Amino acid sequence: MTESNDTPLLEVRNLKTTFGKGKTLVKAVDDVSFKVYPGQTVAMVGESGSGKTTVGRTLLRLIPAAGGEVIYRGVDLMSLKPREMHPYRQKMQMIFQDPASSLNPRMTVGNIVAEPLDVHLKLTRTARRKRVGELLEKSGLNPTWLNRYPHEFSGGQRQRIGIARALACDPEFIVCDEPVSALDVSIQAQILNLLDDLQKELGLSYLFVAHNLAVVEHFSDYVCVMNNGKIVEHGDRDSIYDTPQHEYTKKLLSAVPNADPKHKNLHARIK
Repeated sequence: MTESNDTPLLEVRNLKTTFGKGKTLVKAVDDVSFKVYPGQTVAMVGESGSGKTTVGRTLLRLIPAAGGEVIYRGVDLMSLKPREMHPYRQKMQMIFQDPASSLNPRMTVGNIVAEPLDVHLKLTRTARRKRVGELLEKSGLNPTWLNRYPHEFSGGQRQRIGIARALACDPEFIVCDEPVSALDVSIQAQILNLLDDLQKELGLSYLFVAHNLAVVEHFSDYVCVMNNGKIVEHGDRDSIYDTPQHEYTKKLLSAVPNADPKHKNLHARIK
């Protein structure tokens, strides 16, 4: 994990996201604020429906915000017109939760990974093919597989394809939306190690969304715990795991499985 600088790369201020209207109005994200520094991993954790994924999608403007600011390198992204967002989308990418549904089954791996290049960089055919091969190799895949289709790969390999696509335009910040939750435990470790290696090599900053606190324990620098659209507790990794203050955080930690058969883990009910 990389030491952070004094100036945040990304600062989210009082972010709000709502769905529906009137009596059916749901505050999915309610007054959320946090910072992400260069080279840092901020984990956004909570149970399903807590709003953590909506935070990531909203700050990338994949979902419209109901209020708040998202300051990226001094610019409020929420104030930009769609065309003005275009250059920022190169630097802010997303790795999706389900590696199967996030890849177009009718496109080859080469075209999937090259799609961001076609949109943003307009490379020549030769440069495009070379770049795709480099991205596949960097993500732990054989660069000669670029003419294959997603159904020919395992779940872990598909997620590596998604990672290669996210890296295509040399981003600085990546939202990792539960990128290992759909994978086997052994494959989860491989993907987490890959993301860690890429962060060290490329200086990436991550917002890592997860429902399992065990997944992010050794991967995060800073942890935000979400419940019902709000951040109920936040702090550096060690303080959250060693001395949690909020009752909801304690319940999340109590639900983490322990491999020691002598360990009595009293699973608290989350309300």
